[in-house]
Amino acid sequence: FELTSLTGDVYRLADLKGSVVIVDFWATWCPPCRNEIPHLVTLYNNHKDRGFIILGISLEDKNILTGFVEQNNVTYPILMGTNEIFKAYGVQGIPHTLFIDKKGKVRKTQVGYSPEFVPVFEALVDSLLKE
Repeated sequence: FELTSLTGDVYRLADLKGSVVIVDFWATWCPPCRNEIPHLVTLYNNHKDRGFIILGISLEDKNILTGFVEQNNVTYPILMGTNEIFKAYGVQGIPHTLFIDKKGKVRKTQVGYSPEFVPVFEALVDSLLKE
């Protein structure tokens, strides 16, 4: 995909080969998504200097997203999604989180969120970064 962030930067998933990527489909009105974000921010901040990026993708209005990002100190890029992108990745429920290795292969898909996922996410990201 090629999508534009809230700050106007263009992200192409193909350009991120060589990095470990989490793609998180989410919405501000989704309680599990809101619960997941602080943990994703921590994960991103802890590993962003090691070739790791998180891309949050939402269908919501840019103003709503910008306000949410500012209020919640979201440090990773938030992209303006499309229905086509959500369909292409089989998103039926959110959060829908993809873990992509350095070669661009989806290694794990997680639908939903629970605090018990935090150590699993951390271990998986660490493992993928070491590959």
